[in-house]
Amino acid sequence: MEDKNIKQKEFWSGKGGDYWVVKQNEMDIMLNPLGNQALTKLNLSNDAKVLDIGCGCGATTLSIAKMVSHGEVTGVDISVPMLQQAKTLAKNKNINNIEFKVTDVQVDEMPTNNYDFAFSRFGVMFFEDPVQAFRNISQSIKENGMLSFVCWQEPSLNPWQSLSIQVIKSYLEIPTPPLRSPGPFAFQEKEYVHEILEKSGFSNIKIEDNQQDITMFSGKSLKDASEDYLAINPVVTEMLKDSPESLRSEIITSLMDVFSEYHKDNGLLFPSATWLVTANK
Repeated sequence: MEDKNIKQKEFWSGKGGDYWVVKQNEMDIMLNPLGNQALTKLNLSNDAKVLDIGCGCGATTLSIAKMVSHGEVTGVDISVPMLQQAKTLAKNKNINNIEFKVTDVQVDEMPTNNYDFAFSRFGVMFFEDPVQAFRNISQSIKENGMLSFVCWQEPSLNPWQSLSIQVIKSYLEIPTPPLRSPGPFAFQEKEYVHEILEKSGFSNIKIEDNQQDITMFSGKSLKDASEDYLAINPVVTEMLKDSPESLRSEIITSLMDVFSEYHKDNGLLFPSATWLVTANK
């Protein structure tokens, strides 16, 4: 296997993955409604074979497994701790038509013409070579098979990200990642997503605008939600670990000021903008 995506692998099998395991329920509350929008595009039959890309802690994989009760679903991810959590959840729920694999779909060998459908909830924006990754995904899908995924539009349309980063940057020197570099917002440009899929061998490409409110830190007070938000970014947490507690408190206070208009009884309620992407092999 080539030594690709090494930074992503280190992050997601280290602090990033560990954090998501701890915060799994809160992340799923936030992301499930958006993932479900992409999942409904597939019209799954109960005997389908499905690939769940970047499956993380397995919430989407478990949901798919219930929908394809006479089929099977394979969840792949590069995060060892998140996949371990996924395996534990599947075992506890006695769901047996699931297989979880530590797999980098950009470089690892994948079965050919094996899956009826491929799906991802925010798991396909982290490749160094997205064309190669999606080419491998295409090759793993059967002829006329279908791909569906959801990804973020630009940060300015997602205030849960843009507002917090603006606040944090006023205290810490956080570099702005280059456009299209691996990360949550790599696919913010609709034309870029279309170009990747076309070069990867997909056809009938559709990219739909989806505007939808999301709930973060359900049931938390404004202060607790702001504290959790600061902790959601392990990079920021690492930068703050040797800083005085007073700096962390200042940042939290500033986040509370910015988030106050979004705080509701059920947590932080933000507008969001995503792309719902479908394509056929």
